[in-house]
Amino acid sequence: MGKRKSATYERFITGPIPRFDERNTAFSRVDRGELGEPSRITSTQRLSDSTVHQFLSMDPSREAREGYGQKDYALRWASRTIDYLVRKSFYSRNLEVNQAKVDVSSREAITKEIKRVARWFGADLVGVCEINPAWLYSCWGEHNSILGGIGHPGEPIELPPEFRCAVVMAIEMDYHELRRSPAMEAATSLAYSQMAFVAPSVATYIRHLGYQAIPSGNDFGLSIPLAVDAGLGELGRNGLLITEQFGSRVRICKVFTELPLEPDSPVDIRLQDFCEKCERCAEACPSGAIMSGDRTDKAWDISNNINLLKWPVKAMNCIGWWSQNRSHCAVCIRVCPWNKPPGLLHSLVRKTAKTTPLFDRFFVKMDRLLGYGKQVIS
Repeated sequence: MGKRKSATYERFITGPIPRFDERNTAFSRVDRGELGEPSRITSTQRLSDSTVHQFLSMDPSREAREGYGQKDYALRWASRTIDYLVRKSFYSRNLEVNQAKVDVSSREAITKEIKRVARWFGADLVGVCEINPAWLYSCWGEHNSILGGIGHPGEPIELPPEFRCAVVMAIEMDYHELRRSPAMEAATSLAYSQMAFVAPSVATYIRHLGYQAIPSGNDFGLSIPLAVDAGLGELGRNGLLITEQFGSRVRICKVFTELPLEPDSPVDIRLQDFCEKCERCAEACPSGAIMSGDRTDKAWDISNNINLLKWPVKAMNCIGWWSQNRSHCAVCIRVCPWNKPPGLLHSLVRKTAKTTPLFDRFFVKMDRLLGYGKQVIS
């Protein structure tokens, strides 16, 4: 395949980056009881009664609070239906592969075809990267096991050596629905259901071409570094992937495969420079989870990795707020100046922001004055 193309953030790497243990994600730490008593989960309760999902369940005492009523909860969980249905089936790692292999002598042609199919299934952005082993989790975590994954907590994660490429896909989340956050919003849940359709569908297509493929949502590896390698966007101050087209209004899924594909080049939209001047997400974060100021290559705690200049998120602050709020939170997405719907003016601002630093502070100031980022429930 040749030398792996360098990602834009590689100039920010200050030392060896160890593989991250999924047991150290905020979700797994919550499922071990770090926000309270560990959940006691039976085999029939695994998809509904983990600690995380207990604090996201409907709270009748909050029905009078706008944005937290029974209909709000109902739409949010209905939007997640497909995601929960497929976790133990179509996200399977062991489905049969067609023994007859299609001709893939032209990597450019088969890559173009895979991207076309991914978009047809519903992906809004698609890129390909060669897999950097540093971005794979070292071990399975508790949260993956609770949600029906195949691994047990602490069990090592390894990909077969023939798996060289990842197809990385981003699903857009609805701009207007996300403006409801931190009240109940269904855009995130719907995106998870779309992920659960898109990634397994693309993996099945590749298997029928005669090549192994493993679909993945949030598990198996770090989605954001893979997406950066695949040219979908850059890492933002809020700890999320920020794309030129949608900002961080995306959820990421991927397919690991042995199919020989042509990697994309990472992009540089000047996101790091912009985030250094903006800080809107840090100011608005209700939990104080997003740091202001300069980047660091140090970790805040075990939920961060080291040796990459970034703004490490205080993950337990974030998920603790979720528990208090009785819902997940997307305020950092809502207030981000890159989070805009399509339009001529917004396209012009994006193109200007990615090419020159001259107007960065002006754009942030106008974003505030024009009222972008304010919560809108109705």
